[in-house]
Amino acid sequence: MQFGTLGRLTVLALGAVALMACETLNVERVQPAEAPVAFSTYAWGQSSLGETQGAAAQLVELDEDLRATVAGLMQSRGYRLVEDPTTADMVMDYQVAIVEEEFASDTENSSWDAQFDSNAQRGVVELPSQTGAPRVTLTLGLGRPGGRVIWGGNATKLLARPENREERRRVLNTAVQELLRDLPPAY
Repeated sequence: MQFGTLGRLTVLALGAVALMACETLNVERVQPAEAPVAFSTYAWGQSSLGETQGAAAQLVELDEDLRATVAGLMQSRGYRLVEDPTTADMVMDYQVAIVEEEFASDTENSSWDAQFDSNAQRGVVELPSQTGAPRVTLTLGLGRPGGRVIWGGNATKLLARPENREERRRVLNTAVQELLRDLPPAY
């Protein structure tokens, strides 16, 4: 499937940016270049990150959570996962980009965002209490092997509590549901 920069789980380390923790999920869905088709099987476009030697444990956990979320949605709509992408009707590709060292608002005083100076030293009273909140961007696409994406898109969300696995799972579930909302039941 032609998917631009999709493929592997990528970590991007960028500078600090002031953002709101209560930010909603930002979703951009694919405008299909091909007409939707009926299908019953799918395969992953790449191997799981758990099979990659030297992968960070947190990224492997995120990869596993994403695959479980997608598999659950696909199964609920009657699709069957096959191991070999060449025998699948469709291929599922994804990429997760994580922007680290962003700042989440103090939930009790949202005006701190406006006052925050990204050049301030840590420990200065103007710094928000929640730092290091990652912005996670999920790109998910489902299409014919070697073809264009038919269902999917991008979803972005700032995680105020990235260490909370239940929050990550909830965000992934919401993102996957939204990105694949037009996916019809299997035939």
